[in-house]
Amino acid sequence: MKSDPRKKDTPQQFLVAAWIKEAGFGTSLEEDFPPYVVDVYIPDLHLGIELDGPHHFRKQDVIRDERLLSEYELEIWRFKNTEIVSKFKSIFIDNILNFAQGRIDASTY
Repeated sequence: MKSDPRKKDTPQQFLVAAWIKEAGFGTSLEEDFPPYVVDVYIPDLHLGIELDGPHHFRKQDVIRDERLLSEYELEIWRFKNTEIVSKFKSIFIDNILNFAQGRIDASTY
């Protein structure tokens, strides 16, 4: 976990990290991809999760995500903090497992 005096880890980050761990993957909170920091990073899948509070700006986020993809080949999944509730857990875990299977399938060809 990287320290950043501008931001503290949120309850949603800890919840998503626990879900990812339950799916069998490790995580890193506040991972540096200069000049950006990704909320939750899944190293095994090289996947970033961004949890957006009320002060996110869609246009800037799109530019940021495109830059992370082009410079780091890092795909970003974005969710609003309000989406991170217990009923979303099974959908989220299924999506992570499907993404992982897609990476496995792609690497075998």
